[in-house]
Amino acid sequence: MKTLFEEDLLDAGYELPSSGLCYNLDPEDAKALISEGEWLLAEDELVAREGQEQRFLYMIVSGAVELSKKDEKGKHQNIANLGTGDTFGEVAFLRGHIASATSETRGLCILWRMNHDQLLEFISSHGSLAGQLCLNLAGLLASRLLKENTVVSKVKMDLEEAILNLRSASEEDNLKTTALKELQNKVESLNHATRVKREKQSKRSKFNAISMTSLAVACLSVAGLFALYNSYDHEAPAKVVALTEELEGMKNNESFYLDLKKNLEAENLELVQTNNRIEKSIDTVSEELQEYKELLSKRNWDYDALNSELFQVQEELAALISLEEEAQAEEIVTEVNPADLYIPLIPQKFIDEIKAWTQSHSTLAFPCEVKVLNEAVTLSDLTLIANMEVKVGEQIVVTRFHPVSEEYVVARQGNNDTFMASVHINNTNVMEVLALKYVKHMREIGKDVSNPFSSIRFSQIDQNFSED
Repeated sequence: MKTLFEEDLLDAGYELPSSGLCYNLDPEDAKALISEGEWLLAEDELVAREGQEQRFLYMIVSGAVELSKKDEKGKHQNIANLGTGDTFGEVAFLRGHIASATSETRGLCILWRMNHDQLLEFISSHGSLAGQLCLNLAGLLASRLLKENTVVSKVKMDLEEAILNLRSASEEDNLKTTALKELQNKVESLNHATRVKREKQSKRSKFNAISMTSLAVACLSVAGLFALYNSYDHEAPAKVVALTEELEGMKNNESFYLDLKKNLEAENLELVQTNNRIEKSIDTVSEELQEYKELLSKRNWDYDALNSELFQVQEELAALISLEEEAQAEEIVTEVNPADLYIPLIPQKFIDEIKAWTQSHSTLAFPCEVKVLNEAVTLSDLTLIANMEVKVGEQIVVTRFHPVSEEYVVARQGNNDTFMASVHINNTNVMEVLALKYVKHMREIGKDVSNPFSSIRFSQIDQNFSED
């Protein structure tokens, strides 16, 4: 057999049939199944031999294949002729990789086949197709079994009719032989009686009424004997011998077909049991799938609820930021401790450069560990039920700038994403930490950038006092 390329066959218009193994498969699924197998070209070749190893499941794309089995005399008996769309090798696939029949191609054939292990891997990786493929295999075997049972039943009826005819012919020949023997015995008795009478009457008279009657009866008996002998079939014993031999041959064939029927019934029973197990598995999978669907629906509902709460929090945060900006614009003066307003005198241009750099190099910038400066930070889970407080001076991990405002960052506790919060950048030393990473990266690529955070710093309050 020669291996063919799938592209050449598809260009030539060949494709897997939509019936049999591919019944009720989606075109995309059928295409995926095709790619897992291989195409073969064979002409009057042996594909598999009965009793030997067979690890492939075959499908006939074009041509014909003949299946045969050995009888008790070692002669091959044809059991099936397969055509386009039929499959073979299913029994070996299900029962241990041993071919149950000999398969040979008749003429030029194009076959598609898949290895047992490849098919199992394909079924396991395509869970939605597993049930349909197994049902298709069971349906193919059941259909073939039904055809073979029909053939066996017809052969059995023909054998029974032939045996009945042979018995009838044999009984007729036996009746004829028995009648002939009885007639011979009667003639012999009549002849004996006639001889006795003749001896007794020979002294009296040669021809009297009794002797004439006896002679007439003897003549009639001889005539009847000749007529019966002529009507007897002299070739009947030879025919009986021939029919007996033929009957023995038919009995042997009947024994073969009875054994074949038993094997087919056993295989059919096994297929039914396999089909029942598959149906139970499908029911179990369906129940689990329904449970997962219900769980997924609940999770989607929870996700939508959390998204809604997150949207509300973002709106509230945006409103707070807006209020803060308005308060700064109106220059609202409050009595505060100058130490609480300690802000490094860092150029805004440098801060903007750091923020722009984090957008293009987020993996270098984040996550980063920073310190809480002015007030404690409360971390919450997604349900906003459980909270965790991080005190001033303790560490939190910043993962990114807040998508609504760059004046805030998103922080978490260590590597745990369960508890998170939005924190103002002035409540942490995040800009100082990012400045170190930014300056280091710039110097690595050959740019000399100074870090203002490393120079002597004064608070904004001190600057205001110095200006006054």
